[in-house]
Amino acid sequence: MTRKIKLLDETLRNAQQSLWATRMRTESMLPIADTIGRAGFDTVCVAAGVSFETAAMFLHEDPWERMRLLKRRMPDTRFDVLVRARNLWGWKAQPYDVQTLFLQTLMRNGVDSFKLFDGLNDLRNMDYFLGEGRRLGFDVKVLLGWNESPAHTDAYLAAKSREIAEREVDGLILSDSPGVMTPERAKSSVAAVRGAIGDMDLHFHCHTTGGLGRGACREAIRAGANVIWTAARPLAWGSALPWAGDIVEMAREEGFEVDVDDAALAEIDDWFYWVTYQEGRKPSEEKPFDPAFYQSYVGHQIPGGMISNLVQQLKDRGLEDRLPEVLEEAGRVRRELGYPHMSTPFSQFVGVQAVMNVIQGERYANPPDALRIYARGGFGQTIAEMDQDVRDRLANGLPEIDPLEGLDEPLIPKIRAEHGPFESDEDLLTFLFLHPAAYQDYRANRKPIIDRPRLHPVVYLAEELMARKNLSQVEVALGDSLNLKVRNS
Repeated sequence: MTRKIKLLDETLRNAQQSLWATRMRTESMLPIADTIGRAGFDTVCVAAGVSFETAAMFLHEDPWERMRLLKRRMPDTRFDVLVRARNLWGWKAQPYDVQTLFLQTLMRNGVDSFKLFDGLNDLRNMDYFLGEGRRLGFDVKVLLGWNESPAHTDAYLAAKSREIAEREVDGLILSDSPGVMTPERAKSSVAAVRGAIGDMDLHFHCHTTGGLGRGACREAIRAGANVIWTAARPLAWGSALPWAGDIVEMAREEGFEVDVDDAALAEIDDWFYWVTYQEGRKPSEEKPFDPAFYQSYVGHQIPGGMISNLVQQLKDRGLEDRLPEVLEEAGRVRRELGYPHMSTPFSQFVGVQAVMNVIQGERYANPPDALRIYARGGFGQTIAEMDQDVRDRLANGLPEIDPLEGLDEPLIPKIRAEHGPFESDEDLLTFLFLHPAAYQDYRANRKPIIDRPRLHPVVYLAEELMARKNLSQVEVALGDSLNLKVRNS
């Protein structure tokens, strides 16, 4: 019997987050949504904390309305969101009553699947949400984060995978978000996870930052992964994810069946080429493997967007020439903190502390309060043991913190009494997920989402050209290729 490979589409979420700072507008998504819905994806991911925050704070769009409008065009498609354990889509740990309301609100807005992650792979931080998700009928998946470190052995991955499988979830995701997993490591890691979880869906998620994604995906497929995360061609590769078309071809070459509509995939690619042009951007390109870049990046694994922030911080102090020193220090801090995954908030912990260590000339002289809480266990159990001297300095003799402490105390009645009334549950959750000033700005500047019918990209192009006053004639001829003649006035 031929084994099937399924695709999870991340064009609308992870891909545009990686390449466009999550600035894609809903009006660029809606015209192609029906095609995405019939393309044959197993699941389509439509939101996460970053996309929620960006839609509200920078685009001034209602992120809940985005989900509803997309679902209206893809009624039969499984809709997926990424959730960060206790924090959900915000910056603070949310009590259990908020977690339940969030799940109920997601389902009401068309979401029937979620993938849950914790930056320390601490399942205690996920257990309540997982249980509620199963109770409410969601398709439930847990993300097992990997990065290159002495702690992330195949034995560690297998042990964590068994813990996840005991939760009776619907799938497990092995995630290489830094994009540094080699093909050889993908082969052994996927095999270890597959051996621990049996027949449940095993997703493989990698970024292609290090130029290794294509080979890693091939070995992952061979070793037992049956769901691969992909993106449309203009938003694939680079620091994003593999291209769907390439994974389809690869899987078929390996003898696997992929039930997708190839014509629909091509149509999706064409549409996002047009969106890329409209946004004044360039399609991403596949990066070749560069050993020098790999060796410099694998030590700190700080995401590209965070590095740009570090550069700005140093530039503001006239110290931009010290970036290499900061990145080297970041690798040291990452190791001393027990190799947390370099995602929010831990990438900020590492990056900010590295800058402070370099600028102040004394290591951990004035650490942020959040880092002190981390050292006391307030974010969960670290992946590897922290450096004892660093831990002692940060904890400063204070006792351990239970990361679940206080989560059983209801918050919603208090929020309604002190900050209500709210328009809806969606509005209340938006208030909780945004900083107060950002919430007020969003409410004051919220824009309607433009829902225009989709035309062929060539029609859009012709309309744009004809609107230019310096052109006297536009001639378009379609055949096996597009012939475009433009005459200036």
